[in-house]
Amino acid sequence: MNVYLDGQKFAGLPKDIDAPNILSAVRGEVARQGRVISEIRVDFVEMDEEAFSNITGGMAAHFKSVPVRDLVRNSLDDALEYAPRLINGFDEIATHFEKNELAMAENKLAQAAEGLDWLLHVFEDCSAILDMGQDDALGMAKLRESLAGGIDKLGRLHSEKLYIDMSNCIRDALLPDVVQFAAHVRSLRGLVTSAQ
Repeated sequence: MNVYLDGQKFAGLPKDIDAPNILSAVRGEVARQGRVISEIRVDFVEMDEEAFSNITGGMAAHFKSVPVRDLVRNSLDDALEYAPRLINGFDEIATHFEKNELAMAENKLAQAAEGLDWLLHVFEDCSAILDMGQDDALGMAKLRESLAGGIDKLGRLHSEKLYIDMSNCIRDALLPDVVQFAAHVRSLRGLVTSAQ
């Protein structure tokens, strides 16, 4: 298989190298350049790293890479775009619980929990990639603990069918924490911009 990285033939690979070792070699090269793999195509079919690792054939593998800072900046931009929707979503959920619109509230709550989890992962991954030690500087450990406590409390209230209390928990505890967390994402995004 011919291997290309950012449009250039990737030299130095043994002829009979398998896909996992190709991926490892390409990862190593892009890491040395301060970049990450952003796209993989084999014979014009786009795939993720796991799928690539499992292929056994193909004529040509094309890898594209982006600078780590660009990936982090784009991820944080996505997170900042999503945060206001998440905040509004939690507010709507509280309103649905207040109006006894339980099916709507529970459905949206499940989506909001997934969204919050995604937002936390983006922040943690970007912080780790940048190795900025933001946890202590931004008080993230305490905020994470508060968010987890709010989510646990929501679960307990839900199991007891205390829907008005769930609404109060969202408005009084969870929403302020999510707003504060969005501010931390904004701060991290500002650090990325100032470091360039």
